[in-house]
Amino acid sequence: MAAYEIDFTSSAEKAFRRLPQAVRHRFSAAFVLLGQDPRRRRPGCDVRLLSGAANAWRLRVGDYRGIYAIEESKIVFTRFGHRKDIYRS
Repeated sequence: MAAYEIDFTSSAEKAFRRLPQAVRHRFSAAFVLLGQDPRRRRPGCDVRLLSGAANAWRLRVGDYRGIYAIEESKIVFTRFGHRKDIYRS
């Protein structure tokens, strides 16, 4: 299986930069695993399809979440944030 490219929307990139440094490092490690298979859950890469959305997935890193969509051979992150805030519109 080909590796997926990781991309961010501009708002997701801003939100990612605002995360604590330790959390950013943990997300970066998870991106490596996510790039191999963005749909498979495994240690260090806790992913789940969000209910009520056709192509919205979440990546869990501790108390923080990243929301992404899979487009062909690209993974596009649209949001990052704390679990208490990320699912609010």
